Amino acid sequence: MKRTITACIAFFFPSVISVQLLRLLGYKIGKNVRIGFSILKVSSLTIQDNVRIGHFNIFLNQNISLAQNAKIGYLNFFKGPVQLILDQKAAIGNRNYITRARIGVTYGESILKLGILTKITTGHHLDLTCSISFGNYSILAGIRSQMWTHGYYHSDQGKERIRIDGEIKIGNNVYVGSGCIFNPGVKVADAAHIGGGSVISKNLEKPGMYVSQGLRFIENDIKKVKSKLQNINDEYNLVEAVYVKKINEDI
Repeated sequence: MKRTITACIAFFFPSVISVQLLRLLGYKIGKNVRIGFSILKVSSLTIQDNVRIGHFNIFLNQNISLAQNAKIGYLNFFKGPVQLILDQKAAIGNRNYITRARIGVTYGESILKLGILTKITTGHHLDLTCSISFGNYSILAGIRSQMWTHGYYHSDQGKERIRIDGEIKIGNNVYVGSGCIFNPGVKVADAAHIGGGSVISKNLEKPGMYVSQGLRFIENDIKKVKSKLQNINDEYNLVEAVYVKKINEDI
C-alpha cells in the first residue's frame, strides 16, 4: 500500500508538494531536492541534498539511494527487484532501460551502483539479473550500449540448455564508447578506454585503449562449459538450470 501511495505522490503532485509528502511517509529526503512527474513505486527511498529527478521516469524497483548532487534525467525505466545506488554527482541520463526478472527466475540481491561523477548517458539497456557496478569518474557514453549479466549455452543436440549468470564490474576512470555489448561475468580495469562497437566477453585487466577484434572461433560444448561453472540450483528454487560465471573465470 505504501509503495502505491508513493507512486501516486510523485506522479500527481509538483515537486514542492511531493517532497514534503514523501517526508511525511518516512522517506529521507534532503534539501533542495526536485522530483519531476514520475512514478516512484519503491520500497525504500533515500535522497540527499541537491538531487534532481526529471519527468516521466518509471521506478518499479526495490530501493533507491541517491547521494548529494546526483541526477536522473527523463523517460528512464527501472523494473524488478533491484537496488539503485548513485554516489555524489553520479548521473543517469535519458531513456535508459534497466530491468531484472522476478525472484524465482532471478535470485539473491542485485545492485546497480554508480561511483562519484560517473554517468550513464542515453538510450542504454542494462540487464540486472546480477549486479552491475561502476567505479568513480567513469562513463557509459553515447547511445545503445547493452550490458548483459545473463546468457545461455545450448547443447549440441536436443533441448538442453543452461543459463550462465555473472556480474559486471567497471573500474574507475573508464570510458565506454557507443554501442558496446558486455557479456556476463566481466571486469574492466581502471583507466580502460573502450572504443565504440566493441564486444567485451572477457576481463580487461590493464589500463589503456581497447577496440573490437575480429570474430574468433572457440571450440566448446555444454559439458565443458558446465564443468567450469558453479551450479546454483540446489541453493535457489529457480525455473531453469543456472550456472554462475565468476569474474576471473573464462569459458
